[in-house]
Amino acid sequence: MKKTVFVIAVLILLGSAIASGQTFGFASVNGALYCDYLVITYDQDGIIAGYDNLSACGSSVNATISGFHATVPNDGPSAHGAGIVYGDSIYATLYGFMNAQWTLFSKLKCNKQNKFGQYTGAPGWEGVAAFSGFFSGVNAGPLSCSIPGKNGKAATRGSTVSHKN
Repeated sequence: MKKTVFVIAVLILLGSAIASGQTFGFASVNGALYCDYLVITYDQDGIIAGYDNLSACGSSVNATISGFHATVPNDGPSAHGAGIVYGDSIYATLYGFMNAQWTLFSKLKCNKQNKFGQYTGAPGWEGVAAFSGFFSGVNAGPLSCSIPGKNGKAATRGSTVSHKN
């Protein structure tokens, strides 16, 4: 009986965390979608966790993300406001770079698109990279409500590859 109650409690907790998930695509400044997209599976008490879905990048595993809710002031970074700051294991997952770090700020609201399909407003995400303790660069762009499809086909929905922790 105790095992059954524990299993049911775990399933309820996992189900509620996944049910509240959000998905966002990363767009470049010119509006093209990157091959990965953000899936938030846990968002509670200011902490977030999830994965960077890499299926459209040709990967058989996802990158892990974890971080916090934060507000970034408008005094330097191009992406700012309320959102989340998180680490992403994409460099280790895709390229095996264990000495790399990719840290991002993302809003939790997609950029709007005009009638021509161009994204408007300030960037919705911005990331900073470092390798072996040395700054490597910054990238930013609009946050999209669309996600990429594999090989240019229709968008992939849901978790399609395994997680790598």
